[in-house]
Amino acid sequence: MAMVASDISRSAARPTVAGRALATYKLIGVEPISGACGCEISGVDLRQPLAADMIAEIMTAFEHFAVIVFRDQDLTPEEHKAFSRYFGEIMELPQAPTYGDHRDMQEVRREADEPENVVPSFENFHTDSPFLLRPPKCIVMRALDVPRWGGDTAFSNAYLVYENLSDGLKQLLDGLEVVYSGADIWSKNEKLPPEKRLRLRESHDLTPDQLTSVHPAVRVHPITGRKALYVTTAYFKHFVGWSEAESRALLAYLQSLAQQLHYHCRVKWQKNTLIVWDNRFTLHRGVHDFKFERRHLVRTTVLGERPLGPTDLRAQ
Repeated sequence: MAMVASDISRSAARPTVAGRALATYKLIGVEPISGACGCEISGVDLRQPLAADMIAEIMTAFEHFAVIVFRDQDLTPEEHKAFSRYFGEIMELPQAPTYGDHRDMQEVRREADEPENVVPSFENFHTDSPFLLRPPKCIVMRALDVPRWGGDTAFSNAYLVYENLSDGLKQLLDGLEVVYSGADIWSKNEKLPPEKRLRLRESHDLTPDQLTSVHPAVRVHPITGRKALYVTTAYFKHFVGWSEAESRALLAYLQSLAQQLHYHCRVKWQKNTLIVWDNRFTLHRGVHDFKFERRHLVRTTVLGERPLGPTDLRAQ
C-alpha cells in the first residue's frame, strides 16, 4: 500500500515523549516509562567511574525525562555518593532521618509492623524541601528492601502541568510567589500521639529563619528556559499578597491538575533499583498500598540553585 504524505511526514519525524523530541543515544539504552516522564537506562554499571561521554548522555536523559531509573545497581554507600556527585554537591536535609553514620545520606524506612504514617508520605504529589533557600536539585534513591507487591513511587511532570494551563492562568502564575516553611513541622509532630508521629531527624543546624523561603510559583530551568509549575502542598503557607483562604483555593485547583494520570509515570521498586529524579520540575509521592512488609530506601540529596522565576528572566 502506498504511503500518503502525512504518513511519510510522521515516519520521518523524531519520536516525541515527555513533551520533547527524543534524542539519539549511542552509549546507553533509554526506554521511556510513559509518554509523560521517566525512562529506564541500561548498559551502565554505577559501581565504576563513568566516562565523560557516557555522563553526558545520562545528563541528557535526566534533563529530558526528569526521572531516570537504573536496575540491578548493588552499590556501597560511597559508590552511591560518588555517582550522586555527577549531578552536583551532596547536601544534608534538616528533617529527613539520616542513614546510619552517613549524615549526608537519608533513609525512607517502614518496618513490617509499622503504620504508614511513620514515613512522610504526603497525600498529594509534592517536591522535597521547598522551604530551603536552595531546594534540592535531585534525589538519588536506591532500594535495599521492598515489598513483593506495591510500594511504587509515582511522579508527575510539572512542565506539562504548566504548559497545558490557559494563557490567562499562566500570566497570573508567572507573577506570583509562594511562602514555604518547614519551621513548625517538629512542634506539630510532637503534639501528635506517638503512634501517629512522622519519623523525623531529631536535630539539625539550621535556624528558624533558614527554614522559611519565598519562591516563584513558576520555575524556569536555568539552562533550557523551560517553565514548570512550582506550587506544592508540602510546606505551603500562602501566595505572597494573598490571604490563606484565597491561597488554599488556588492551591487546591493546581494540585488537582498534578493528579491527572496523563502527566504521570510510576516506577516499581526492585532490590538495587536506583532512581534519580529532578526535584525542581517533577512532583512525586510514595504509594503505600502494602502491609506487613518492609520497605527500606536510602538516598542522597543534591543541592540545587535558588529557584529562578519568569520575572527574574525579564530582569536580566
